[in-house]
Amino acid sequence: MAEPKKHKTLAIFSLIVFLISIVVCFIIVVYNLASIQSQSNANAVQGAQRDYSVLITGNSENKFILRHVYEGATIVGNFYDSAIQYYIPESKTRGTSMQSLFDYASYTNADCVIAYIDPDVEDFIPPVNSSGEKIPIITVGTYSPEISQISHIGVNYAELGASMAQEAAEFLNGTGTIYILNTLNIQDFYNSTFINSLYNALKAYGDINVLNSRISKNSGFTIEDSVRQQIASTGQIDLILSLSEQDTVLAAQTILDLNMGANTKIIGFGNGYESNLYFEKGIVAELFKVDAVDIGKKAVHEFFEYNTNGSANSYVTADIQLLKTRMDK
Repeated sequence: MAEPKKHKTLAIFSLIVFLISIVVCFIIVVYNLASIQSQSNANAVQGAQRDYSVLITGNSENKFILRHVYEGATIVGNFYDSAIQYYIPESKTRGTSMQSLFDYASYTNADCVIAYIDPDVEDFIPPVNSSGEKIPIITVGTYSPEISQISHIGVNYAELGASMAQEAAEFLNGTGTIYILNTLNIQDFYNSTFINSLYNALKAYGDINVLNSRISKNSGFTIEDSVRQQIASTGQIDLILSLSEQDTVLAAQTILDLNMGANTKIIGFGNGYESNLYFEKGIVAELFKVDAVDIGKKAVHEFFEYNTNGSANSYVTADIQLLKTRMDK
């Protein structure tokens, strides 16, 4: 008698636990669905309350800087009555065309597009809204006069060149050897301004020896191999001054490959994920970068000016940040 009663009690207990588990799971599911629905409704209301829609877009390799541009735009979005959208393709290849991104802007009927432009951007047809009117474009990244943009948010290259020269001189305490790593297209007006400003400022420091990278497309070597050979054969280099994201990453990789980190430091310029990663690891001692949050704020403001007055500033200067990892000497 005792054994059947024991089994019956155990069965009843198991059934109660099972039923309680079902009730708990049901409550959790209902709560989560309610939370999701509430959040969706809040987003829908927020979107409905905004008069304008601003789309931030670009290729996936520029996602690191565009996330900060988006951050800045959302900070001021409410003030300018603008809902901020963010669209970056998930693919990490360069297969996504700028045209497809602008087609997406047309599909979503955005009121303005803030787009990151690469140096090798291909031709595209400007986006249009549902009424067939051109959607205003604000560009960041590379400035191109060929693009019908209402405004470009970029760098004061003359100021950047002078600032990098001064920081390099202070880093070396006014004496030493600088290797300037430069793969920029010097035919570009802004790059030319940047480089001229840098060299002119360095002339004031007579005890600093300046070496130039010599990149030849006809040498039979890749840019990476050419730079590696030059740095390896030059002798003592106290500081590598890198003038772009690509150059900063290349300098860091070269220093690691040649095991020169103890004696050769890097001051770079870049807004990409890799340059920031090398900075965080201490391989890049100092990193100049554009304040991307500031870009986002200024871009939305320029759209407001255009929408209110019919025009915007054609070129707006973004703030520059300097990040440091080294200890003062």
